[in-house]
Amino acid sequence: MSGRNTTIQVRNLTVRFGDNLVLDDISFDVYQGEIFVVLGSSGSGKTTLMRHMIGLMQPEKGQVFIDGEDIIDASIKERVRILTKIGVLFQSGALLGSMTLGDNVELPLKENTKLSKNIKQALVRLKLSQVGLSGKENVMPSELSGGMKKRGGLARAMILDPQILFFDEPSAGLDPITQAELDNLIIGLNSSLGTTMIVVTHELQSIFKIAHRVIMIDKISHKIIAEGIPAELRDNSEHPMVRAFFRREPLKDAAVS
Repeated sequence: MSGRNTTIQVRNLTVRFGDNLVLDDISFDVYQGEIFVVLGSSGSGKTTLMRHMIGLMQPEKGQVFIDGEDIIDASIKERVRILTKIGVLFQSGALLGSMTLGDNVELPLKENTKLSKNIKQALVRLKLSQVGLSGKENVMPSELSGGMKKRGGLARAMILDPQILFFDEPSAGLDPITQAELDNLIIGLNSSLGTTMIVVTHELQSIFKIAHRVIMIDKISHKIIAEGIPAELRDNSEHPMVRAFFRREPLKDAAVS
């Protein structure tokens, strides 16, 4: 893995809200084309880390490089340009309820391109087909199931063909079958498109299924306490919290095993 190109570099990221330390001197790399999972227990700062990686928040200190460019210190104009390389699927799907699914997916094209209406509509149909929603252009978000809303949000995140996709708790609120279908979709898109994917989650089954590599953030120390392949961390980690998480055991049992 170390021989692959690095797409994202996070260096010495420290985040604090008032007196509350959330992330303490976090550093890691994400490689081109991998599915990289950020995990940890509730309140560990996973989503906060993602928001800093996509430029929505400013840290107390540290840097985030996207293809070698620092998004933290970039000017507004430079940040907008860098962010065209990124697509984001937010936890709820974040579809606008007053617009059809097709109009939701088309929105980034309207804001960022001068393509003709016909080409925009063709791209919308293509992206919806890639996420299994062919023919749903005129459906309103209120008519979609939870899983379909997330697929629609993913189609919108993909519409500009970003190099990098971020997923914030993609399995949250879904039944096990729909979760498995979404996992398969993520794997299939990664394989066919080669898109680098960063997934924030604590869903253990999804982690073992989709992740090429993970980091685990500890909400007590606010640091990364594990990095690697999930199965290897489950079998070989000496950290009680890491063992408890990957083996789905109470922490006290993992500490003495």
